[in-house]
Amino acid sequence: MSIDLPLLGRLFGLAGRNAIVTGAATGIGRRTAELFAAAGAHVAALDLNIAKAEEFAARVRDAGGQATAIAMDQGDPDSIRAAFEQVDATLPRIDVLLNCAAIYPRCNFEKATTAFLDRMHAVNVRGVFQCTQEAVRRMKATGGGSIISISSVTALRAGIYDNIQYGMSKAALNAMTQSLALEYAEAGVRVNAIMPGGIATEAAIASTQVGDPLRGPFLQPGRVPLGGENAEPQVIANACLFLASDASRFVTGQLLAVDGGFLIS
Repeated sequence: MSIDLPLLGRLFGLAGRNAIVTGAATGIGRRTAELFAAAGAHVAALDLNIAKAEEFAARVRDAGGQATAIAMDQGDPDSIRAAFEQVDATLPRIDVLLNCAAIYPRCNFEKATTAFLDRMHAVNVRGVFQCTQEAVRRMKATGGGSIISISSVTALRAGIYDNIQYGMSKAALNAMTQSLALEYAEAGVRVNAIMPGGIATEAAIASTQVGDPLRGPFLQPGRVPLGGENAEPQVIANACLFLASDASRFVTGQLLAVDGGFLIS
């Protein structure tokens, strides 16, 4: 039996497609944006850190790909609207939206203030909601697309000490994902979420101190069956490419755990 390599390229390739990646400057967003560009997509990299986003876009263009950097503060509704207006001026349509931008400052439950909770909600819930609204309106008009949101296993199971509010925000994202998948299936818009376990991003590493209980749930020997420790952002990027591509054309409303088995340990 021969392997049809062109078929594999069509299944997993993104040639001729336009993808928006929020939080594209670093971490999971950066690695996924790079993979989308390598798969042939024109990537619009939306991030508050515009310098890093522009550096990414320049590297893609230097390698012969297509990428555009756009400044966006996901906690600011006006900034989101302005960013999508720039997208309209740059891309003829939106085929893929990856909601990756998020914050996860840690705070003891008893010390969390309403201002702290409001900022977490503004970025992780309201901002994702608004970005998805903007994308859905455009996708409906052009025949559909794929929306992917980066959630977390902490939406289903405690995993990060002193970060209850982060799990709460990701649980809201899961509910939004499944509701939108049902509501927009007839329009050809697929909506899925990926729930990473421990991923060694710059922000995650910076938030972990020596002796931190955070290291227990994710990194304690035996708690993560596959490897026993944090994975690299690439494993999430791979799952994002699957959900963005035609390989997953019959997949919607799913909450995909990419966690090394953490949820079953």
